Amino acid sequence: MPGYLDNERLVRQQTGAVVLQFDSTQYVEIRIDSTRVSLASGFDVHRLTIAAELLPRGLEHDNAQFEVTAELYVSTPTWRWLATATPVRTSVTNHSHTTVQLAFTATNQGLLVLEEHRAGQDLSLELNLHGFIPFSASFAESREPIRVPASVWQTELERLGTSFGFALAIPLGGPAGAQRDAAVYLQDARRLLYDGEFDKAIGSARQAMERVLAAAGWPSISKSDDLFQRSQAQRWRAIYKAAFDQASGAEHADEVTKDFSYSREEAEALIGIAASLLRAVSAPSI
Repeated sequence: MPGYLDNERLVRQQTGAVVLQFDSTQYVEIRIDSTRVSLASGFDVHRLTIAAELLPRGLEHDNAQFEVTAELYVSTPTWRWLATATPVRTSVTNHSHTTVQLAFTATNQGLLVLEEHRAGQDLSLELNLHGFIPFSASFAESREPIRVPASVWQTELERLGTSFGFALAIPLGGPAGAQRDAAVYLQDARRLLYDGEFDKAIGSARQAMERVLAAAGWPSISKSDDLFQRSQAQRWRAIYKAAFDQASGAEHADEVTKDFSYSREEAEALIGIAASLLRAVSAPSI
């Protein structure tokens, strides 16, 4: 009689399925359908589900309870853990198919990592599957690479709509200095944004921009400049000035800006611009 591993390899070769081998006779085949991957939108955190079909053989009891979970990884060349599925418990019967959904949480940042990893190609992932039979306290695990077609994955990303956006890390800079102060103002702007204080959030973003300018040391510009002759640093200064002027309207400090009204989306845009300018600064701190 072949050992567990030999039997698992034999079954895998014959069926093409993942095999969770519990003992010499009990095992569960798991077929992963890489075309049945879906994304459900949430607030910054989304749900990624992968369909799996269970086919048990040799179980001691029919209508047995079976629990399955999985860990999801980005496969080579950058093998990284992404998420762990919520455990699924279901009744299974020998030689009968049962379909379950493996559900993972996926943050915006995690999805961006996947986009960077696949680079427009099919999405290569790996599942570390765990099976458990409570009646006999039997446990087994196996790994399975899956390849999600680019067309399927792109369709699911599009279904997320505006709930899937660009995530931008805010650099903290050194322990003190203009860059550090800018990061603190940006964190405050994000908090005010979540509180619905859009004008105040823009005001904090404007304060961050001032610190960015101090850290960057971009040269001055004037209206008489030949725009095509501006240096790279001068063009950054122009981007800064346009964003700073727009953010200054949130103070409603003059006749022109007194009736300005900013939406959440506009506040998000100005905070994002401030964060992007901070990332563009090359000086460590001042």
